[in-house]
Amino acid sequence: MPVYNVKQFLTKCLNSIISQTYSNLEIIVVDDGSTDGSATICDDYAKKDKRISVIHKENGGLASARNAGIDVAKGTYIGFVDSDDYIEPYMYEKLLQAILKYSCNIAVCGINYVFDDGEVIAKANIEPEQFFEFPRAIEEMNTFRLFDMGAWSKLYRRELFADIRFPVGKLSEDFFIMYRLFDLAQGVAYVPDACYNYFQRANSITKSKKINHDFLDAAYEQMVFLDKNYPNLAVIGHVSYASAALTVYDSYLKNKVQCPGFFRNHCREIILDNRSYIRNASYLSRFKKIQFRLFTLNVLLYDKVFLLYRKKKRV
Repeated sequence: MPVYNVKQFLTKCLNSIISQTYSNLEIIVVDDGSTDGSATICDDYAKKDKRISVIHKENGGLASARNAGIDVAKGTYIGFVDSDDYIEPYMYEKLLQAILKYSCNIAVCGINYVFDDGEVIAKANIEPEQFFEFPRAIEEMNTFRLFDMGAWSKLYRRELFADIRFPVGKLSEDFFIMYRLFDLAQGVAYVPDACYNYFQRANSITKSKKINHDFLDAAYEQMVFLDKNYPNLAVIGHVSYASAALTVYDSYLKNKVQCPGFFRNHCREIILDNRSYIRNASYLSRFKKIQFRLFTLNVLLYDKVFLLYRKKKRV
């Protein structure tokens, strides 16, 4: 659990972890150079619960903090909880049961999007519990239908991280490694229950004015990986890269930041270069294909339609 200046959320998060129905936990809290009193709260919890250990380090970012925890973890399995979120009491019990049931190395659960005004939007119970082989798992991760590449909604066998760490200094650090973890695991157990509560605060990393171009870089690396190692899954990699171009462009619109003309043209070129893959993506929704088409034909109309759509949807 990485911690950086989240004093107002920290108690709720820690309480949700120590109250898990599966209690045999090693709880590693990494204070990433907090200056708001979060470090003291972490130390106080460690005094009250012997399962908690606290690492204090200089600020290095989310990836650095997660890596510090991975480096000292001794458990058979590893999970990640961001300190401004909280989890349901049965989360790790359900995820572990799924891993044991399907004899696999990763399990993922449904999530709740929790907003400042109290609204909760669930992405859960879309399909029943099941096991996805690698091709279907990588497809689901890249469509965001059941789950995505977020590190926090999953439980992993620790050995998967033997040679993998989150890239320090990158946003979307999860995306850079998740397809590699899925490759090593060769499958994912899906638990449909919404076990993870993902808090959507206005000043979080994903809601900041900083445009996350790393997301596009991660999608490109995944595309190259799939082209090389799984040519039969090339459609997924190329469509995901094109989709990432739209996602980054959309972030300019959502955050009301002027998009440079050269980058808008770059996004259009990426989509046009991959249009044959988009046409052949049978899993892709008609809505998504229309979105690609509209962006390449009339970007001004695209902007208007997107902003109208955003008024109706929050996630």
